[in-house]
Amino acid sequence: MRYRVLLLGLAVPALLLAQQPELPRFRAGTNLVRVDAYVSKDNVALTDLKAADFAVFEDDKPQKIESFELIEARKPNPQTERVDATNVRDMNQQAANATRLFTLFFDRWHVQLAGSYRARKPIVDVLDRVIGPDDMVGVMTPEMSPGAITYSHKTGSIEREITDNWTWGAKNSTYRSPREDAINGCYATTDSARDIAGKMIARLREEETLNALDALVSHLEALRPERKFVMVFTEGWPLFRPDDSLSRSIEGQVPGQDPVRVNPLTGGFTKQGDQDNRTGQAMTYEACERLRTMLAYSDHETVFRQLLQRANRANVSFYPVDARGLIVFDTPIELGVPPYVDQAWMNRRFEDLRTMASQTDGEAVLNATDVSKAMQKIFADVGSYYLLGYYSTNGKLDGRFRRIRVEVQREGVDVRSRPGYLAPTEAEARASGVAIERAGAKAGPPPTVTRALDALAPARGNLPMRVQAVGGRNSIRAVVELDPVTAKLPEWLSGGTLRVTFEAEHMTGVSTPVQSQTVTRSVDPGQRSIVINGSDQPLSPGRYSVRAELTPRNGRSAIQITTFATVPADAAEVGTGGLAARRGPSTGLAYVATADSRFRRTERLRLEVPLAGEGFTGSARLLTRDGQATPLIVSFSERTDEATKQQFGVADVTLAPLAEGEYVIEISLTKGGKTEVITYGFRLVS
Repeated sequence: MRYRVLLLGLAVPALLLAQQPELPRFRAGTNLVRVDAYVSKDNVALTDLKAADFAVFEDDKPQKIESFELIEARKPNPQTERVDATNVRDMNQQAANATRLFTLFFDRWHVQLAGSYRARKPIVDVLDRVIGPDDMVGVMTPEMSPGAITYSHKTGSIEREITDNWTWGAKNSTYRSPREDAINGCYATTDSARDIAGKMIARLREEETLNALDALVSHLEALRPERKFVMVFTEGWPLFRPDDSLSRSIEGQVPGQDPVRVNPLTGGFTKQGDQDNRTGQAMTYEACERLRTMLAYSDHETVFRQLLQRANRANVSFYPVDARGLIVFDTPIELGVPPYVDQAWMNRRFEDLRTMASQTDGEAVLNATDVSKAMQKIFADVGSYYLLGYYSTNGKLDGRFRRIRVEVQREGVDVRSRPGYLAPTEAEARASGVAIERAGAKAGPPPTVTRALDALAPARGNLPMRVQAVGGRNSIRAVVELDPVTAKLPEWLSGGTLRVTFEAEHMTGVSTPVQSQTVTRSVDPGQRSIVINGSDQPLSPGRYSVRAELTPRNGRSAIQITTFATVPADAAEVGTGGLAARRGPSTGLAYVATADSRFRRTERLRLEVPLAGEGFTGSARLLTRDGQATPLIVSFSERTDEATKQQFGVADVTLAPLAEGEYVIEISLTKGGKTEVITYGFRLVS
């Protein structure tokens, strides 16, 4: 039988579907949490762990792991083989999909010239030996806006810039910005006033650096949910506290408003920012005084602590690096600072940098004998990690900090993960597009839509392999897909071998352990999509981890990824989900099964749900992220696979009229007065 859902018409103007807001930070479910876990033993990363080996606790309460991925960075390849985006939009998309995203932050106000000179070799070594083809790197300084960062797969231009322009360190130098020159001009009358100018400039520079780091954290949080690595090249900060002496009166005058004066150049009254005819500077003396009062009561230590909290919540890891290496004296000897004072200053700054690293699950490179080796070791340690996802059992929008603990059921291992996160407040969740349920308020999207959208969270680009699996009666059907970039590598040109293991987590009504089952398939040269139609033996009802391991014929390194699927009860006649297939310019007239939930307008999407009986009445529709139906025609039909005799409910939709965004296909299957709903979320990228 074949059914068709007739909506408003065959042709739907794109404008009807184009008014989609920006993707929310907290996504559809406010309690979806992702944790990056770095597991090592004897300083060697472990890559053979399974989902069952992990346990996640939030505020000491166990959480159920819903998604599990092993992320491994590929080794560096020639620069000529890397391709960068040609516009900002594509660059941001590549950055969001990168395996690892690095930002090099050059804190020029707090690095001496010797430090910027010695930073050249460690940075170039890391870029050459650590950064792989799926990684991206960008550079920022305190004067820059984060939106001006150019992230690139190619590191050659960054290496040349660092090598040629190594004089970026401005600490203890005579360089002054125009604003700083104006401050010096305001207080050039006496030695006491000049001392005030120096203190103001020091505080202004520290404030500019902290504000830039805070803006970078916000930018990275909006760019991608996965971990972001920020290498901060700095010698540390005093972290100024409020200082009443800085706001003292000078020559009996206290800060006040600009008086009304005549501008001798125009003959009219002066305006804010006009040149002060008393100082010759563009910044008026009164403006300098107001700035002095503001800086005197600045509390940078509190700002620093808040920065670390925001970074932790945004999944940003700081790696402070003092490129000077092993040092004895922190300040130049000609400045006349007593050694014990110099040592105390350095110890305090280094302690704050270590706090910066530990609070964000990073690592500090301070007083290292070999900075290059220390940096390479750090980033070799983050070359592989596990990305775990769970739905927090605490659904409160209270803005409180929630502790996360990750344990691995293997002795002698070291586990590093983010220590926790700040839950969003109601205002933050609402501003991000999340529906807040209240009595009498409009209901948010149904849970089926929420779960379908949350499943998109791990759908990252540039993964070497993806897997999706759904359960049916006594079986699990899976699709394993090799990334097109990976498939073109030399080791994959001759094909490979796929092993898919179904391992039981919890069996319904079964007290004895259930043995895992493994299915092995040969992968032909050029083949990217492999469909696994169940195991050799029937599977008992319950939740299973589905581990796919793909090994190239011309190589030894296997790619591994894990997902989860539930086999329903024996009486169930509808599978627990659907698997997608695409048809478009890259597939010709054939539908090709896919594990990648990103689609383009030039494609059609087909969703198949396994059925274990006949007599179903079916319908399908396309929903927005808010759960609202779109006026787009979705067809529904049934088919039987000739090889396996498996029956499927099939939904099919053309994506051409849609705007970029996230959508959900909903299939409703009715039999005997009972309706079951299956949803599948996907992202339209262009």
